[in-house]
Amino acid sequence: MVNELNSFLFITNICVVLLCGATLPALPLLTRKSFLFGVRVPPEAQSTREAQELKKKYITKTAIGGALVLLAVFGQYAVAPNCTFYAVMTFPFVLVAVQLAAFVPNHKKALELKSQLGWGMADMKGATSAASFTRGNLSAMPFFWYELSLVIIFTSLVVSAVQYPNVPDMIPTHWDFNMEPDAWTPKSLGAMLMFPLINLALLAVMWLTGVLVERAKLQIDHKEPAKSFAQHKKYRRLMGHGIGLLTLALVVMFFVLGLQSVFVGFTVPLWLLLAIIIAPSMPVCVISLRAGQGGALLKVDAAEMSAADNGETAGNDAMDDDSCWAWGLFYHNPDDPDCFVGDRFGTNMGFNYARLPVKIGVAACAAALVACYVWAMAVFHTSVS
Repeated sequence: MVNELNSFLFITNICVVLLCGATLPALPLLTRKSFLFGVRVPPEAQSTREAQELKKKYITKTAIGGALVLLAVFGQYAVAPNCTFYAVMTFPFVLVAVQLAAFVPNHKKALELKSQLGWGMADMKGATSAASFTRGNLSAMPFFWYELSLVIIFTSLVVSAVQYPNVPDMIPTHWDFNMEPDAWTPKSLGAMLMFPLINLALLAVMWLTGVLVERAKLQIDHKEPAKSFAQHKKYRRLMGHGIGLLTLALVVMFFVLGLQSVFVGFTVPLWLLLAIIIAPSMPVCVISLRAGQGGALLKVDAAEMSAADNGETAGNDAMDDDSCWAWGLFYHNPDDPDCFVGDRFGTNMGFNYARLPVKIGVAACAAALVACYVWAMAVFHTSVS
């Protein structure tokens, strides 16, 4: 049993490292041309020899770093296979360190080049504060994904209530690699409602994620604001459907797990549960890579540009100030009331770390992550002891 679990975790680790290792070198190509490693520059600066050299250095460092981490995955499994779980939990942080080691020196060099070569804001005065940023409208969100998910959750509540008299005194709450129950809890209303309530909380988190994507303050290319507005609108629509589909998949997965708790003998193979999650995750990955930063790589026609509502804007030009971005990655602006913004590198969204709700939320998430890691490692250590 332990050997099978180690093999599964080993394959998972390889997939994670390969995916992240392939994505990291591609991030400069996905970033909007207005940014060079977190520094605001004129788009034409991207074609200079200095900028190209920085990109080559980053791609080389992340490619080599990813290859070394992949070798470490194989080495760890060959030398200490029983430590594969710990490797899965820690190697993603190694990849984060690889990215920072490649990005931060380039960010500092980009700041120097901006000063030395005159890549200042003089080339970008065509944008006013009203056209510098864009935020979406919540009415444009694809709510039907969340409505369908809510119907499934309500169905699970009804099924649990109807089946409650027929449920045995001990209810399975966890399953092993072969989907055989390995943990039980006494029959109670709370135990019966566990999976529906988890689903409800998950739905709320995913809906909030969709809201943040829709309402994030995205930065506009100063020289082509109309095109940027249209790209942002298209990006939000595509990503909204991607997140909605993933939400539905997660709800279905926990719905199936709940059925295994209330119907004795009902089981679903692990591969099917994994497929339920992996298949909908692929569109989100494809959209991120295909769209680029805030949709910067999406093709839009004249009709889409004219249909984009340029009036849905807010913000101030302080977001253009490099001094508001620590390492070019972390936005800190006390004068900006917005909490959620678009990053300056890759396809990520970010936060305004000067806002109190963000500080509280990040601290709470960090504490929860540490707690989950400690709990998971303790449970795994106990199970293999």
